[in-house]
Amino acid sequence: MAHRHLSTTLIGGVAGAVMGALSSLVVTFLATRWRICKLHRGLLFEPQPGSTAHSHKSARIYNSYIFPLNSVFAYISINHQMSDIVAPPPGKNAFVNTGCPLIVSEDRLCWSFAGNPASIDIYAGEKQAIGIANVTADWIEFPSENGWATMTSGKTSRVFLKRKKYHATIKIVSKDTKAKEFKIVIDPDNVDLPIILLRSTLLERFRQWCRPSQ
Repeated sequence: MAHRHLSTTLIGGVAGAVMGALSSLVVTFLATRWRICKLHRGLLFEPQPGSTAHSHKSARIYNSYIFPLNSVFAYISINHQMSDIVAPPPGKNAFVNTGCPLIVSEDRLCWSFAGNPASIDIYAGEKQAIGIANVTADWIEFPSENGWATMTSGKTSRVFLKRKKYHATIKIVSKDTKAKEFKIVIDPDNVDLPIILLRSTLLERFRQWCRPSQ
């Protein structure tokens, strides 16, 4: 009887330990998934108003959740044609140029931070600026992870394109959550809002449906 009681106690103890470990794994998995989901949902893109005082157009990436985002990279894809590519200004360089024409697709940008780093951390409740385009009367300059050719000597931009309206996608990547894409329009003739965030058609229809009739 004593031996049987001891065996039952050991089995019960092992079963309890296994269940406890499984429960801990499940809780950790669910907590991690919840955190990833909330960080993804709380990652926002805020276009900045334009100004005639400066030619650089930017946006702010806002981490509205309670945990930080680490090693955040930004990528840009531009809906353009090969014929839109123009030569850089004299003495300036671009990775994509008339001698090496390519479609800009998921190429890295740099942050508007000291040294124009390719990646940064965005803490809870923090907004970090990212430069998207430099608009002049002759062309639009897009930076690379190396920086802006027209701002710093020795730097190489991504591309110089003809001055016109472009649709683009900004992709934000972090090791703490899933990548998130933002569809935008870059309109050099819109002085007040040169970068426009496009919302999904379904979301806009829902908002209009919820909006009270005039």
